[in-house]
Amino acid sequence: MEQSVEDIPHCHHHHHHLQYHTHHHHHGPLQDVPRSMGQHNKSHYSNAPPAIFQWPWIIELCNQISKELRQNIDWIGIKPPASRPTKMLDYACGNGVASRALAPFMSTVRGLDISLAMAEQYNKMALKAGYTPTKMHAIQGDMIEPESTPCPELDTPAFFNFDLIVMCMALHHIENPDDMILQLSKRLRPGGLLLIIDWVSHSDSRGGQDGTWKMDFSKLSVNRIGFEEDEVKTAYDKAGLEDWSWKWTSTPLQFLLHLKTILYNNRLPASTAFA
Repeated sequence: MEQSVEDIPHCHHHHHHLQYHTHHHHHGPLQDVPRSMGQHNKSHYSNAPPAIFQWPWIIELCNQISKELRQNIDWIGIKPPASRPTKMLDYACGNGVASRALAPFMSTVRGLDISLAMAEQYNKMALKAGYTPTKMHAIQGDMIEPESTPCPELDTPAFFNFDLIVMCMALHHIENPDDMILQLSKRLRPGGLLLIIDWVSHSDSRGGQDGTWKMDFSKLSVNRIGFEEDEVKTAYDKAGLEDWSWKWTSTPLQFLLHLKTILYNNRLPASTAFA
């Protein structure tokens, strides 16, 4: 059976802001060959030590995310499986903290991560929580640069028409968040939901410490630290999503008081379909 929120020992891999490296890879002494943020993430998290899932602040963050998701089922807009099967996609799934929190409310859950190691960890945690591969399973793949991480399954019906798509604590690692939101929206069924959980920017933060977050992004595989409501809403609007909603988590993560987690929720119009 699923563990209680307090007992979950692992968490998503996209958080520790002191652990990342440069965005360029040295292939020789004469030139630097640029690497995309996705390629850097793939390399880094494919070699990430299992110990990252034991960092206390990450455990705390994942416990918080699990609790918030389960407490906000009505706000998210999902219901327990009804007469028809319902399915969820967890994109940049890591080890599946969002999937395990929401699996009781979905018929099937699929995870997708650019790192094979993370997909394997997801599957191990799913089995440990008592879910069969038919119910919950992750594979390696990339919607932004599919040619760099071939995944034939992405072109099959199984990876379209999702009732719910979740991207948990990963959008800040994406080079072009607007395009990411667009690509995810294309995988929704008409009326489907896109839920993004991520940091809120300091300028949009309620309270917290004074000052601004200073970070040398050239040394990190992150695009930014936090988002503002207007920019995320604009990206959702461009993707053809409607019924915008933005919700703060009930408490900030104490590890970094000036970083707050936020839930972004939008629905694909029932009249909209993608070719």
